Amino acid sequence: MLAALLAACGGGGSGQSAGATSNSATGATSSSTAGTPAPTQGLTGHYVGSVTIADVAYFGDAVVTQDGAIRLYIGGSYAASAGGQNIETVRPESSQQFVGTLQMRGGQWSGSGVIIGQQCAMNPANRFCGHPAPAEFSANASLVSGEAITATLQGEIQLITSGGTETWSLDLGQWFFGGPWPLPSGQLTDVLAEFASSSDVVVNLDSSGGLFFQSPGSGCVGNGTLAPHAAGPAGIYDVTLLMESCSGAYAYLNGTYGGLALASPSSIWQYDSLLQIWLSQGSADGSPAALTMLDEQL
Repeated sequence: MLAALLAACGGGGSGQSAGATSNSATGATSSSTAGTPAPTQGLTGHYVGSVTIADVAYFGDAVVTQDGAIRLYIGGSYAASAGGQNIETVRPESSQQFVGTLQMRGGQWSGSGVIIGQQCAMNPANRFCGHPAPAEFSANASLVSGEAITATLQGEIQLITSGGTETWSLDLGQWFFGGPWPLPSGQLTDVLAEFASSSDVVVNLDSSGGLFFQSPGSGCVGNGTLAPHAAGPAGIYDVTLLMESCSGAYAYLNGTYGGLALASPSSIWQYDSLLQIWLSQGSADGSPAALTMLDEQL
């Protein structure tokens, strides 16, 4: 379960902790294998790999659309070894999300966005919780040969914080196992989002893209919709979500979110479907907040 996407992502650090363990990401391919930049359409989609911050490598998980929308999770890995080849999902202690828009000129990608803290109820010490940082993105996308990794995305994110300017390096690989994969429907369980950290949360997704969940632990109730992203590539969806009734430390999550979702197989054996969702809300909708969801079919 989740082996293709997660097994090789390594132990990972927890957000910005200086003591976090560096993790290698199998989605990343060294620059020596990079080929000639390809047309933009063939380079968009799903990327996994590493984002290095102050010499510590964190897990990076991104979706990029053909019209330049990008969402990038940066933080601890979603998976840890349970012994042998078994994999179990875990919730990192801290993470952040880059939300931005890119201009794509062949393999030269650049643009701007913002870094928003995640899991702020669990780890309010995350320096981006309540304090988003403007950021600039610059990277080269190139085709490579390989069974699963078909392109690399290598470059950097520069951001301005209260402590000055920082540069984060990117080394991501395009992750592809056939597809496009249909949107799963029925009951799924979320294994990553902060609102599901204290209890199991069942996510109901109907065939028309309607989404609903209720979290007993955080009080959060979510109602949303998923629709195919018009610009592609296929298998990527636009998401809107209204979060209500979040209580206590989770109250900051209340508000209206927008984002992107990606349907993919849960493993290289493609036994069932996996749904990843990157979401954020701006200050106009409430306190800046971001969520990354990872939903498995029950």
